[in-house]
Amino acid sequence: MDKLELFRNLVNLAAADKKFTEEEVLFLAERAERWEIPQDEFETTITGIAEGGLDLNLPENHDDRVELMKEMIRLMAADGDIAEMERHLCALASSKMDFTGKQFEEILQSVIDEVS
Repeated sequence: MDKLELFRNLVNLAAADKKFTEEEVLFLAERAERWEIPQDEFETTITGIAEGGLDLNLPENHDDRVELMKEMIRLMAADGDIAEMERHLCALASSKMDFTGKQFEEILQSVIDEVS
């Protein structure tokens, strides 16, 4: 999964609760800079979400799925408040990516361990 596609998925998740918190915007801006997402792509993606034009694009490769899930968890935790819609979207994505509950818990724990 390329970084632009991953970024679009994260923006979509951030917008799931119909608002962008300051922490989510900062997280997304940091990821856009780290992954060298051009400013025009950043703006187009944000605008696309606002107009309801983007959906999650789940990767087929296992490693890409793990990377996406980790980034989704990091984003959900960025504002300190995991909205019910964000949880639902993450659970749905986890299921669609064929992760078992145990695999999801292992991915979640690996993200928690990164910040500990």
